[in-house]
Amino acid sequence: MSDGGTPRLRASDDDRRRVAAALSDAFARGQLDYGELDARTEQVWSARYRDELFAPLSDLLPDPARILEDRAPAPRPRTAPRSPRAGAETARQQVTGEPGGQSLTFSLLGMSQKRGDWLCSPTHHTTAMLGSTVIDLRLARLTCAETTINAFGVLGAVEILVPEDVLVIGDGYGVLGAFEVTEDKKVTVAQRDLPADAPVVRVRGLGLLGSVGIRRVPRESGD
Repeated sequence: MSDGGTPRLRASDDDRRRVAAALSDAFARGQLDYGELDARTEQVWSARYRDELFAPLSDLLPDPARILEDRAPAPRPRTAPRSPRAGAETARQQVTGEPGGQSLTFSLLGMSQKRGDWLCSPTHHTTAMLGSTVIDLRLARLTCAETTINAFGVLGAVEILVPEDVLVIGDGYGVLGAFEVTEDKKVTVAQRDLPADAPVVRVRGLGLLGSVGIRRVPRESGD
């Protein structure tokens, strides 16, 4: 019960999708950075009651409650030229729900790669120390809809290739090095145009005298 005696309403997945989509729009407008989007999206998907969904939007919209007033199906983002709907279906098929998966990629004075058809665990750790690692997710199978990659480039370079129909959230730092999210010039689908239920890849890490680079690429790209 609320303080006024009115029963609190449980949040539905459609409610959560609406708020998550509003957060994605705020990110596209520059109101949130990657880390804030990550934290608030986690808050939304862990909310049990509808009134708990208003807090993540409280400093973004004048009246957050209006997001949930329209009970029609949650609107999909604007379509991009290459039909994000079709691309989103491909991305969803990439999430197989298989157990296990590979959880580590490490290089020391050399190079390690994960390419082609491979199963990525829900949390993957990659470190390049005086070497380089490449994590290519274009043909990889994902065990769940949200994948976390912890990446560390220490006097080395980590490159993570993410297909453009998967949402990328980067949260990291460069210390005398670099941590950055970039897009291939052939990418045609903006992150803001992805549906709220698109798979998510969160990259957390550090470039210490090295680099961590996350690059959005077309699925058909061979680079």
